[in-house]
Amino acid sequence: MEPLEILRLALLVTHIVGLSAIIGSFILQMPHRTGLDFSAMLVGSIVQLASGFALIAVRKVTDLPVIDEKMGVKLVLAVLVLVAVLVGRRGGGRSRALFFAAGVTAIVNVVVAVFWR
Repeated sequence: MEPLEILRLALLVTHIVGLSAIIGSFILQMPHRTGLDFSAMLVGSIVQLASGFALIAVRKVTDLPVIDEKMGVKLVLAVLVLVAVLVGRRGGGRSRALFFAAGVTAIVNVVVAVFWR
């Protein structure tokens, strides 16, 4: 296996782990009314953005196809997740609306990734 292919696959795993941190934290805390912990979502959203950029770069370098419009939409969604998490953390974890915005937007990002071909 080529080194760049190994890197691409490692980045893909990292990207999925970041997604898991966001959505897993969202699902586990959905029943909570207060005291929401945005920490895992923050780490996951940063990992998602960094690994997403790196994945695009590796795909372009290795001449694999990249749908730029799709990546643009996914970038906007990922930034919205990060902003919701950052603002939610500043509020001390009291904002269920921002918590749900981050979780649902992350799920929408998965839907875009899977269905946009």
